[in-house]
Amino acid sequence: MNLPAQLFTNDSLLLANAAFVWLLYRALLQAPWRKLLDNTDMMNALIGLMFCTPVFWQLSAGIRPGFNFHLIGATLFLLMFGWHIALISLSVIMLGTWIYSGLDLMTLGLNGLLMLAVPMLFSEGLLRFCQRYLPKNFFMFVLLNGFACAAIATIMMIVATSLVLLALSHYTWPEIQYHYLIPAPILIFAEAFATGAVITAFIVSHPEAVMNFSEKEYLTGK
Repeated sequence: MNLPAQLFTNDSLLLANAAFVWLLYRALLQAPWRKLLDNTDMMNALIGLMFCTPVFWQLSAGIRPGFNFHLIGATLFLLMFGWHIALISLSVIMLGTWIYSGLDLMTLGLNGLLMLAVPMLFSEGLLRFCQRYLPKNFFMFVLLNGFACAAIATIMMIVATSLVLLALSHYTWPEIQYHYLIPAPILIFAEAFATGAVITAFIVSHPEAVMNFSEKEYLTGK
């Protein structure tokens, strides 16, 4: 997704940038850097995903400005590394993608809030709810926090984006429906499938690389 600057006023873009910078500042201060750096498998997984993800971001489809689709990976990165490191990592990827594609850097904040913060914070909330109130087992983690959460988080992102476009841009509701909401199920399914498949592969092969997964809690004695 790339909402171009010409759709919005400078004031709205500046406000979004300020909010996104504040989130990044919190993430930088609170991120569990020592836990990441002390875990070689997790560090290697982060480096690998940061090299692979930009490829999928470049494979976008869309016709009108602002109505383009590509895999994001917000829920996957959150499950793998926690929301602090996930937000910082995907923000670096977004910055590199914007520079490589020659996009207006003024739109980083707005796109970051909608494309990263909204699905990521929803996924974080659902993960904490599941850890506190639901039984901990492998299938619950993969199916609910992987597949289902990625799908719902993508829906949340699409709803938030639609509301922002409707409120702040010149697009009308019929245009948003036709160019964005009708093709959206394809993105929802693709994001859910990719997230579930990758998180399953890591849990089966390298569970120690997943920060929010514990073999002791989810597998031992199950």
